Order: sequence, then structure tokens, then C-alpha cells
Amino acid sequence: MRATVLGIAAVLGATLAAAGPAAALPVAGSRIVAPDASIEQAQYVTRRVVRRGPRCTTVVTKRRGPFGRVVVNRTRRCF
Repeated sequence: MRATVLGIAAVLGATLAAAGPAAALPVAGSRIVAPDASIEQAQYVTRRVVRRGPRCTTVVTKRRGPFGRVVVNRTRRCF
């Protein structure tokens, strides 16, 4: 019980100590919004990679064969 109370007091003390110097900062001017000239337009860059040759994936199909054994078929699909 005592450790819990001391822990809560330590957290509150740390938050008050951290908030103290922030109050001494100068107040921002009346103009908070930046002017239109300083806002840059977002640039969207598209990059296309040209790959040569086929792109293939291996598709694994598992099924039960004769006598209950698992038969694994691997086939390549290229596109």
C-alpha cells in the first residue's frame, strides 16, 4: 500500500516538474496559422519498375492420396 502511494506521488511530482518550465515559455503571437506563401505543395512521385522476364510463384497443393498418405503437388504459375 505504501509503495503504491509513493509511486503515485512520484508520478505526480514528475509531471508537475516537467510542466513547470513549459509555463515560462513566451506566448505565441496572434498569428498562429502560417501564411500561404510558406506552405509547400505535396509532391507525389510515381516510380515504375520494369522487370524483365516472367514472375513465377510456386503453388503447393496438398491432398490425400491412396492409402491415406499426403500427396504434395508443386506447380509453377508464371504471369
